[in-house]
Amino acid sequence: MASQAGDDSPEATIRRTAHVQALLERLLQASPIYGLILPTIRLESASHGLAVTTLTLTPTHVNSKGGLHGAVSATIIDFTTGLAIASTDLREATGASVDMHISYLSIARVGDKVRIETRAEKVGGSLAFVTVKIVKVAEDGSEVIVTMGQHTKYVRGTAPPPIPTPPTPMVGN
Repeated sequence: MASQAGDDSPEATIRRTAHVQALLERLLQASPIYGLILPTIRLESASHGLAVTTLTLTPTHVNSKGGLHGAVSATIIDFTTGLAIASTDLREATGASVDMHISYLSIARVGDKVRIETRAEKVGGSLAFVTVKIVKVAEDGSEVIVTMGQHTKYVRGTAPPPIPTPPTPMVGN
């Protein structure tokens, strides 16, 4: 089961989505900050290296000018990068932040729905490199990128153990 890397069969997608949903729920329960800021975040889809979530903004999410708060954007990025990393190989732990870069391109306000597209670009033995787009989705279907982020996480020791391969039978002597 742990070797789901690259498997996009319907069964693998169902397994992957269930795994990422369980991680989302566990993170919301285990972290007071995630539970406070992101209690209504929803997983829309998960595939190999990609997690798409949505969030409708509330007064908790905005700054004094009424726009999506930069600290909330950073929290969203931190939270969703773990989901994308976990979607690559069904790992339970997703590492610790090493570096984060955020660009604020536009604004989103209370009541706006945002879609968060989080892609694990590379998950290696020590580091994972993840990109995030927070996109405001208007009722007419138009979209505006609000925030773009890059997040590097230290992931050594978080990968699931490899599934043992059965020994090859020896043929005649």
